[in-house]
Amino acid sequence: MATLKHLLKRRPAIVPQPLQSRVNNAQPLSAMKALALLATLQSADIVLPTTDGREIRLRRITEPTAEQKSLLQQLGLSLPGRFELNRKCSVDSAIA
Repeated sequence: MATLKHLLKRRPAIVPQPLQSRVNNAQPLSAMKALALLATLQSADIVLPTTDGREIRLRRITEPTAEQKSLLQQLGLSLPGRFELNRKCSVDSAIA
């Protein structure tokens, strides 16, 4: 949390126009508001059955809003187009 707080203060805010949410960008976002804004990003698995009975799983992430993109850019972060499945995760281990 402290690292996020420092990153938000250190980098200049990039405010998309027009502002679509109620988050006040006149001052730097707090770490809690930044986490709340990014918490609405979701990932989902697309499951495609194959003809031989196996499944192909593709993990995808929702498209960030303009404000989320702005915050990610401010933090110097980018989202991958797709995620690799983590076979060590308890949810994914049942799939393997």
